[in-house]
Amino acid sequence: MTLLRLGMCPVLTEDVLKSFREHNINSVTDLISIDPEDLARQCNVSYKVILAIRKVLFAQYASIPLSGASLYQEVTTNVAILPTGCKSLDKLLDGGLYTCELLEVSGGAKSGKTQFCLTVSAQVAVHSQQTVLYIDTTGGFSSQRLRDIMEHRGCTPQVIMDALNRIQCRAVFDVFDLLDILEEIRGKLEDQNEDNNLPRLVIVDSVSALLAPLLGGNQVDGQSVMCHLGQSLKALCVEFYTAVLITNTSAHGDSPNERKPSLGRSWLGVPHTRIMIKDSAICENDSPLGLQHREAVLIRSQRQATGVKVPFVMSEKGVADT
Repeated sequence: MTLLRLGMCPVLTEDVLKSFREHNINSVTDLISIDPEDLARQCNVSYKVILAIRKVLFAQYASIPLSGASLYQEVTTNVAILPTGCKSLDKLLDGGLYTCELLEVSGGAKSGKTQFCLTVSAQVAVHSQQTVLYIDTTGGFSSQRLRDIMEHRGCTPQVIMDALNRIQCRAVFDVFDLLDILEEIRGKLEDQNEDNNLPRLVIVDSVSALLAPLLGGNQVDGQSVMCHLGQSLKALCVEFYTAVLITNTSAHGDSPNERKPSLGRSWLGVPHTRIMIKDSAICENDSPLGLQHREAVLIRSQRQATGVKVPFVMSEKGVADT
């Protein structure tokens, strides 16, 4: 709440301010919430003076109105949908990864989270021809695996080389180093004339590996650091129309057989979309060298109905349709 004071407006003199305070009008909100004619009668101040004060205060403190047409044009100009390379997952995500949203993929160990990230990286670099920044916090990134995925999807050696040049990997093992990298990306995105090779997709695999040591026990700053990280990741999406993909581990739910994403309730509002990777019912019959069947469950979305499940497999092509 901003208090009225001398110097806010040329016509807001000491006498006018004293008259306002005598009638319990102390803040900008108090002044603009009263009808100008009633205010002029109550305070014995000129109606023109009241209008002049309101005009200055509106210019300084009110938000600039935007039309629906201008907002729609901004969205259609800047928002893109990046396919994942798996049609069933694209359908689950209403087309793919949106460049104004944060997608979280959660699951247990060896559920396929990193394979999903590598497949999306290859798809975006090859077919969308966009730059990908892969932030590896677990040591799971493999350029050889990326090459294998592209080769088994029919890419030529030249296409593979061009795509690999579009994928940048940075190893990070400290959450504060990750925050520094996100701030660095934000600075480059704010000054887009400096570098045209800006990431259209940012992947963090995984956030829980960095945040888990800061949560629980005698740690007192873990929650604040986690909230700061969530705000930084969301800012890339909302302010700069960049797609962000993060991975998270899973924890025990309310029932013995239930699994839910880690990081608790404080992290619930960070992802725009959340999917959980689970073992498929036919996974038990898979051989180590065969297809690994999985299913993805949509547990949070702004556009799609939650609870929907789709099957997919992990193979030499990465994440693919069954």
